[in-house]
Amino acid sequence: MKVRSTVLAVAFAVLAAATQMQPVAAATDTAAVYNFASRQLQKPFRMGSTGLRRYDCSGLVWRTFYETGNLRKISGQQRTARGYFRWFKEHDRLTSNPRAGDLVVWAYRGRPVSHIGIYIGRDRYGRAMAISALTSGVARHRVNGINVPLKAYLRVGLDL
Repeated sequence: MKVRSTVLAVAFAVLAAATQMQPVAAATDTAAVYNFASRQLQKPFRMGSTGLRRYDCSGLVWRTFYETGNLRKISGQQRTARGYFRWFKEHDRLTSNPRAGDLVVWAYRGRPVSHIGIYIGRDRYGRAMAISALTSGVARHRVNGINVPLKAYLRVGLDL
């Protein structure tokens, strides 16, 4: 009985420590953005939708930054993918060196921006990764893994 009580006490201590670590993981704006966007994975696509059940690409970006209290860092208002690109360009916030939490926009050469997502860093193979709302639903994918070429990275400036 004493061994069983000790095992239960240790298990409870480990569980308590694990639940206490959860808020620490989301203590940064970058972690909050990543965690919220990740919880939206596999939700369906619908043009013009801003969540919480369905998304289009700019709706996912807006909802993620709204829910995490970071909306002011992406202009403070809802925009289209093209609108976000224009706003970041006007504010000289395009970058070729993205950080997790920055935005990614895609467009065919000579055409306007047609898609936007959230840059989440590199995978274990060194490939740039993003989360965005594709027509197949919200997905984690390679930045160069969709059929529209990368246009630019937009510096959000989380945790600065």
